[in-house]
Order: sequence, then C-alpha cells, then structure tokens
Amino acid sequence: MNQAKTAVILALFLAVSISAGCGSAANSNAVNAAANESAKNGETANTNLEELRPLIALPFEPEDAVWRGGTDEKKLIAVLRFGTADADKLVEEAKKIKPPTPAKIGSELWFPAELIAQADNSGDDTLNGTTYAANAFFQPPFTDGKLTRIQGTDYFVLELTAQQ
Repeated sequence: MNQAKTAVILALFLAVSISAGCGSAANSNAVNAAANESAKNGETANTNLEELRPLIALPFEPEDAVWRGGTDEKKLIAVLRFGTADADKLVEEAKKIKPPTPAKIGSELWFPAELIAQADNSGDDTLNGTTYAANAFFQPPFTDGKLTRIQGTDYFVLELTAQQ
C-alpha cells in the first residue's frame, strides 16, 4: 500500500515537473509575442512618468499619467490627471491663449478605467469635454496640439504632434 502511494505521488510530481518544464519557454515566448502585438495595436500604454518628462513640458505634477507615442511616431497622446487646484489653474492659463471649445473624444482601450466606464455610459463610446490650447505642454519636437478636459473629471487628454 505504501509503495502504491509513493508511486502515485512520484508519478504526479514527475508529470507536473515535465509539463512545467516543457511549457515554460514556449509559453513565455507566446506571452511576450502577444504583449508585443498588443502594444503595436495600441492596446497598451506607457505609465512611466520619467519617460514622458523628456518628451513634453509638464506645467504641474500629474497624479496619474498614461501615454502612447513619442518622437518616432510624430504623435503623442497622454491622459493626465491633475489635482483639482492644478487642473483649474491649467484651464485658466489655457483660456488666455485660445477660447475653449466643446469636444468629443473617442475612448481608447488603454485609457484609465474611469474614462472607459464614462464613455460606455455615453451610449456612443465617446467622452465629452472642453478643448483648450496645449501650449503649456509644448516642447520640441512636439509644438502643435490640443488639450481636452474630460467633463466632470480632472482628467485631460493631451494630443501633441511634431512639426516637420
């Protein structure tokens, strides 16, 4: 009886070890390939603020930041959340440069969950907001673009392009 239990335990251990050993390299490569493909399709975004700092000017310290793009793409889109006081200051400064205009922005898979939920509730998968001048964020090569504050939030969608 003891030999039978030992044999079963050893067989299970061996089966688990073999399947874990055989699948790990292949699974790892498959996961990495899927992640790379997902990034290419724009489903993921960068959250590293230190990598964003050299690309754009930040007039205030964001509480949250997710972004895509960069100098290689000639376009950068960032979703930034500022504290309410900083968000209000940013809006006041931007109004001095150009009058605000109403806007609708399509939701992206990589946007923060709060904005995705808000877009889902809109019925047309868009976010309502107000667009302002983005001059406070300009830093070569990104010298053109717009800043949209999402209605009812302290989130801003920053869209910058590099001039040729």
